[in-house]
Amino acid sequence: MARRTSVTERPLSIGKLLEEYFRYRSGSLFIPPSLQGSWIFPGFDGGGQWSGAAVDPETQVLYVGSSELPWRLQLIPNPALKEGDATTLSGQGALVYTKNCAVCHGADREGIGAAFPALRGLSDRLTIQEARLVIENGRNMMPAFKEMLTDADKTALLTYLLDLEDKEATPQQPGEKTIAVDRNAVPEYVLNGYQRFLDSDGYPCIKPPWGTLNAVDLNSGKLLWKVPLGNFEELGTKEDTGTEVYGGPVVTKSGLVVIAGTQDEKIRAFDKKTGKVLWEHKLPAAGFASPALYTIEGKQFIVIAAGGGKLGMRSSGKYLAFTLPNDN
Repeated sequence: MARRTSVTERPLSIGKLLEEYFRYRSGSLFIPPSLQGSWIFPGFDGGGQWSGAAVDPETQVLYVGSSELPWRLQLIPNPALKEGDATTLSGQGALVYTKNCAVCHGADREGIGAAFPALRGLSDRLTIQEARLVIENGRNMMPAFKEMLTDADKTALLTYLLDLEDKEATPQQPGEKTIAVDRNAVPEYVLNGYQRFLDSDGYPCIKPPWGTLNAVDLNSGKLLWKVPLGNFEELGTKEDTGTEVYGGPVVTKSGLVVIAGTQDEKIRAFDKKTGKVLWEHKLPAAGFASPALYTIEGKQFIVIAAGGGKLGMRSSGKYLAFTLPNDN
């Protein structure tokens, strides 16, 4: 992510942030997509996280992490419809890109923040085969497209992304259609990417907390407690700031809620009754995953995959295991 500075060092242009805010529609819960654009809050990644929640069957309380920052929702004219002759591999590649890649890397290939890198000038960084491997196997937040795209799709996409002549790209399988996408099926308008509302240093442009851990009574629906989850220590705030959350919790019978998933690369244990932090540990990279909880010969273990990689952060291939006292 971008270099982070302290609050005292960081000049905040409130006027520019407000100008950006009022550029888009807001004021009601369900605003349809438009060319002007609108704010959605919670954003595309929550609120309550896709990584799931934990439930205590005895108390019937649900614990869930939540990300708290707004995102932009905006339509733009489909740039692929202006990318030249769709009968060429490069033209077809523009259509494949718009359909599968533009929502993350931007319609103009300029990238969207630290999470989604720019793809212009890709030929200066990757060979044809290296780029094909990334498309097929994925990288960091990018999923694998090995089975989602045909060889013809991949060839067209490589030709477009690497600015190749049609003859330079790896050829498709014999007998496979050269035309990868039906131009008539391409929409006139597309989403202008997944765009968080962040300042120039990469922090959300709203008041913290930006990530929380929540306890909900499933019988009454009442929120029992809500505490910040994660912290940008460099900001020097009195209370934890919270961060975006990509990982679910586990809950133990004796009263611990254990969760990682934060941008400060820590795993924490909370008191399930109060939300108080009882323990935390720094990981080699962010634990963007849900912990595994298991028992061997009466001793409990918690394992977390410290893979990192999301949001432009460092990656790791390490798993860490922690033991719990026998009464936990």
